[in-house]
Amino acid sequence: MESLLRSYEQQFSVTTASITAKTATLNGIITAEDKKSVVQQIVRELEETKDILEQMELEVRELDATSKNKYFTRIESYRVELSRLEKEFNNKRLAKRGDREELFGEPEVEDTYDHNQFLINSEKLERGKSRLEAGYQVVIETEQIGNNILADLNHQRETMQRTRNRLTETDQELSRSGRLLNHMLTRIIHNRLILVGLISIVVLFIIITLYIKFRANS
Repeated sequence: MESLLRSYEQQFSVTTASITAKTATLNGIITAEDKKSVVQQIVRELEETKDILEQMELEVRELDATSKNKYFTRIESYRVELSRLEKEFNNKRLAKRGDREELFGEPEVEDTYDHNQFLINSEKLERGKSRLEAGYQVVIETEQIGNNILADLNHQRETMQRTRNRLTETDQELSRSGRLLNHMLTRIIHNRLILVGLISIVVLFIIITLYIKFRANS
């Protein structure tokens, strides 16, 4: 974040230096065409500098309180410097126009400053429109991502519901299997008891038979 702010500050320094140099050349310009070109460049650079300060303000709002206060103080000083440059530019431009009127007895054919201000404002509106369109596109993409996430969550919920239903069915099947095994175990025990009882009866019958036979032989 602060590296981006330092980059903005460097841009501000370079642009304001360019404005200062170009403004200083206005007194030496003779032809209207040359003056028009320089004025256009200065007006554009002034607007670019204002945009830089606006971008800095947006970035500073995301900083912590200490850094925010520090950078807001810098931005305020930059605005004072920009206001001074703009005032100096206007004074030089108007002074140059007064010289022409005094020499030739007529105003300049067109107000290049107002014309270029209109062009710059049009460019700013176009940039603002582009930013709004980009922001709208981000909103659309975010909404689409949100819808995809909701659809995915809904799919996962349905999968979990089916899994829970399968677990319930499995639990029911296990319960039935347990009851069946208990029933089979009970029948096995019952059958074994019957078998043991029959074997006991047979053994007892054999013992009685042998006893009777032994007594008869005696």
